[in-house]
Amino acid sequence: MPSRFEDFVDVPGVCEVAYTAPRPGAPTLLVELPHGATRTADYEATRARLTGTLPDNLEAFFYVNTDIGTPECAQWLAEELSAQGFGSLVLRCLVPRTFIDCNRVVTGSKQGVVVDGLTPAVAAYIEEPGDQALLGELHASYHALTERAYRRLCGAGGLALQLHSYAPRSVGIDRIDGEIVTALRRAYEPGIYETWPERPAVDLICADAEGTMWSSRELVGAVQAEYAAINVDARENATYKLHPATMGYQYARAYPGQVLCVELNRGLLADPFVPFGESPINPANVERMTRPLAAALSRALAGQIH
Repeated sequence: MPSRFEDFVDVPGVCEVAYTAPRPGAPTLLVELPHGATRTADYEATRARLTGTLPDNLEAFFYVNTDIGTPECAQWLAEELSAQGFGSLVLRCLVPRTFIDCNRVVTGSKQGVVVDGLTPAVAAYIEEPGDQALLGELHASYHALTERAYRRLCGAGGLALQLHSYAPRSVGIDRIDGEIVTALRRAYEPGIYETWPERPAVDLICADAEGTMWSSRELVGAVQAEYAAINVDARENATYKLHPATMGYQYARAYPGQVLCVELNRGLLADPFVPFGESPINPANVERMTRPLAAALSRALAGQIH
């Protein structure tokens, strides 16, 4: 029997697709990883397609600013949900946000300018018009697939998880330009790094700046309870709020009560967290930080949480 997701396939250089279904017609969770380009190979593949001059050692920015651990968490979640009889459709973006952020609205964004703590869609150092055009095409290609997935699943009453990870501290950077690597290394110097605000273990990004709740209140509460049971602090909108500049907000608003955005602390996934290099991801940490999500989401997929 053909899968109802057989038309969702990998887009080379843009998105990896993984579909798991233990049985035909199983309730299926959409898992979106808009910052899923976490491998050095992801960076190098996109960089090789750009012709313009970029800042030296830009890989350092890539490593500190990509959502490490999320692909591993998504895989663990998919396997756990499958064991419980539920399906998953995982979309892993392969375009590094170092070049263009696929969780940003491109139209109307100011290149290089940080707004409300959010890095821009495109950094100021992307100056070559051809590169700007190519990156715009990659962004559009990713969202052509992603929007269709939200419509297929959430449009039929299903659920979606937007999964992110963030650095352990909120580092103050107000512009993403040719000096970004220098600015970040300065911010991470001993004695300075410790002055930045710590971020919670888990942050559920579920409301906008006006206080409008776009996620299911019951599901948010269930996720918080599952984390509390293992003594992990899961807060609401402590670091970010759903912002109109993000594509995550656009999808959450399009399907109110059906989309949950979650930030996991990279320091609790990596072993250790390495700001300017590849951070090894600890499988035990992945399981610990993902199991509470799986527990709450499986209940939601079973119709026990609305």
